[in-house]
Amino acid sequence: MTASSSQAHLDAAREQAALWCVRLADGDLTAAEQAALQAWFEADEAHRGLLDLAVEAWRAVEEQAAHPGMIALRGEALEDLRRAQRQRWRRPGRRPAVWAALAACLVAAVAGGLAWRAAQPDVYRTTEGERRIVELADGSRASLDSATVLKVKYESGRRRLWLDRGRAKFSVAKDPLRPFSVAAGGKLVVATGTVFSVERLTGQMRVVLYEGHVAVLDDKTGRDDAPRPVRIGAVPAEKLLTPDHELVTSASSDATVVSPTDPARARSWENGQLVFQDEPMDLAVERVNRYARDKLRIGDPGVGRLRISGVFTSGDTNAFVDGVTAVLPIHAVATGGVTVLKIDRGQKNSAPAGVSSTS
Repeated sequence: MTASSSQAHLDAAREQAALWCVRLADGDLTAAEQAALQAWFEADEAHRGLLDLAVEAWRAVEEQAAHPGMIALRGEALEDLRRAQRQRWRRPGRRPAVWAALAACLVAAVAGGLAWRAAQPDVYRTTEGERRIVELADGSRASLDSATVLKVKYESGRRRLWLDRGRAKFSVAKDPLRPFSVAAGGKLVVATGTVFSVERLTGQMRVVLYEGHVAVLDDKTGRDDAPRPVRIGAVPAEKLLTPDHELVTSASSDATVVSPTDPARARSWENGQLVFQDEPMDLAVERVNRYARDKLRIGDPGVGRLRISGVFTSGDTNAFVDGVTAVLPIHAVATGGVTVLKIDRGQKNSAPAGVSSTS
């Protein structure tokens, strides 16, 4: 057998393997098809391995099968199979010309799926009570707090990240030609080489700068995954942070507050501590819940407006509940795996809002 004929034989076997793969994906084989597949296996011991490779390629995109792009690609391949089968039965005894096209369809589905997947950002996430450090492709580092979802996509001219929820601290590798941007809650935090953290809370976004400089801009696109130009010139002074300062911005308005912050307190979450300094209870409870499987819930608007100061161990929800109920006019009611915090009407005026608590 010449080299060209050997290659032609291999190509034909690969096409047949692709056809069997799509048939298997379309559903159970008939008895006749099962017999034909077995005969094909017995004709050459290499055939089973070729089918295994085709199946592996088909399954390579199954992780993303629920996404619309992958559903379309796989659906096109299956529809081509059905058309090929109808044509074959209409022209008995003739090898359909669509066999090669069908094999190409499988290759296109796999290649297209892998390309589609490569175009998606990498997603890093933590569960309640979990923290992790992620080394990024450019040498930057992201420290993820509990219950955090971070998306990362690097391109030739920019480094784009999206904080969907939670909190992360970034140590950014210097690269002046590729700005490092983090989108969160309608805002865009832009840096080139610095250390800062971004936190998403209900109704607000917080940025703490430890080293370097960052700008906090409005994300005008309204889409976290949309391309956007990055221009830092003429940024309002209140949105240019300097080290050891925190910016708090509303997710629903242009309200922005910049104030000094204690860097040790701001980093305390990385050491397993929750430090509150005259914080409203609604935000304190939201942070506590990042580490808790059994959640706290504010059952009275008045509880959310009370303020609390203190140091607590992250994940020790019982200690937090014991601490706040001891010093604030609230009581806790456990029901169905959720602890509800309510105003204690009998003690409503016995303790002022803003009282400190340390546990």
